[in-house]
Amino acid sequence: MFKHLLILLCVLTASVARADPSFPKGETWLMIGPLLSSSARGSGLGLEASLNIADEIHALGVFGQAQRIEDSHTRLSAGIQGNFLLLGLELGVMHETESRTHVATTGLQIAPYFSFIYGSLGLRLGIPLFATEDHRPRYGFEGAVVLSLKLPVLLGGSSVAPFPHL
Repeated sequence: MFKHLLILLCVLTASVARADPSFPKGETWLMIGPLLSSSARGSGLGLEASLNIADEIHALGVFGQAQRIEDSHTRLSAGIQGNFLLLGLELGVMHETESRTHVATTGLQIAPYFSFIYGSLGLRLGIPLFATEDHRPRYGFEGAVVLSLKLPVLLGGSSVAPFPHL
């Protein structure tokens, strides 16, 4: 599976080299699409949406994610994100619902990523802070590789570039 993801990453990244070098100016973009992750807890499949204001070589906005992890529990997160050229960082709150083996846990999400026009590839760090009281343990620290594919929708501004720099 990772071989196919690597090929997809190469194809999407190659399109950056052919893209128009014009940069957005005050554009508002909604980005939405599937989210795939892989960690020691298992694979996750879900949906990510972000709303960003892009200006020149940077963008700022908010994101939201929902994923089902290995049919055992749901992972939700939301927060702020920023981009500089093709590099980005998400900072937010994450919540993992309870499962048979773990209690519900809430914490901090830090996720640096590389953006390749119609998606991103990054590392997600989940730091647990709070958990419900129970005899089961809380979820621990999480490190995951995350791939998202996104459909960009221009909501405001006039795009001079064929894609958002998000």
